[in-house]
This record gives sequence, structure tokens and C-alpha cells, in this order.
Amino acid sequence: MSVAFRIRCCLCRKNIPLAGDVIALDGEWQRRYPDMHGTLACERCVIDRGWNCCTTAHGAFVDGHIAAPEDNVDVDSWSHHLERGTHRALAVAYPRSGLLQGAEPYLRWLAHHKHTRSDVAATLREALTEWEAQPGRAETGHPATV
Repeated sequence: MSVAFRIRCCLCRKNIPLAGDVIALDGEWQRRYPDMHGTLACERCVIDRGWNCCTTAHGAFVDGHIAAPEDNVDVDSWSHHLERGTHRALAVAYPRSGLLQGAEPYLRWLAHHKHTRSDVAATLREALTEWEAQPGRAETGHPATV
């Protein structure tokens, strides 16, 4: 049996409802919101904090702009969504954010479950090893910096 968990939104830090999708955000979101804690967001924050344009009045991208993923037209905040899915799917797809945002018990369980695909398990174990090696983690159970 799987381990229960909830993802906390990277922007508002509230638990994302289990019935709601989780949205993975790209580097442009992180540039605009440097206090983000991970990259997995709730739909409410994505709607409330989105922006309508990536360019200046002269048509150039704003200073420091990070391009949207390769196959996306780069016009607004919706161009900077990497993926949308369930808590489990995105915690596995983005394990470093999943660890920061509340999925650690699930990811630990899945990394060692006998039916987990070997490539997925290896990726999860690598993320867990990095997570455990963070300075200050051994004493507190949480990373010293985020």
C-alpha cells in the first residue's frame, strides 16, 4: 500500500487539494517569484499570480527573461507551465520539488518498492541522496537552505 502525502504549493505554501491538479512551473516563474519553495503549484496561485506578457512595449523580452520550453509559444505565464497532473505523477516527475514540498515519505517508499521501474527508482534514489547530503539536514531533518 502506498504512502499518503500532500504537496504544498510552491507559491502560497498551502496544501494543494487532492482533487486538484498540480502544475509544474519553469525557470521564468522562479525568476519572477524568487521566494518559490520548489516548482509545483496549485491552480489558484497560477491563475492569481500569472502575467499577461513576456515582452516590453517594443517587442523585446523583458530583461532576464527565461525562455519558455522549446515547443511553446512564449507569450505569457501559461507558456511557462511544464506539466499538469496528479500529486503522485508530478512528485515523481520532479522529485527535488516533491521532496521540498511534502512528498518525501511517498518518494522514499516508491524508491524502494519492488514494482517501481528500475529507471524511476534510480532517479528517486539519486534525488534522495542529494536531499540527505544537504548541509544541516542531519541535525534538523530539514535542509538548512531552500
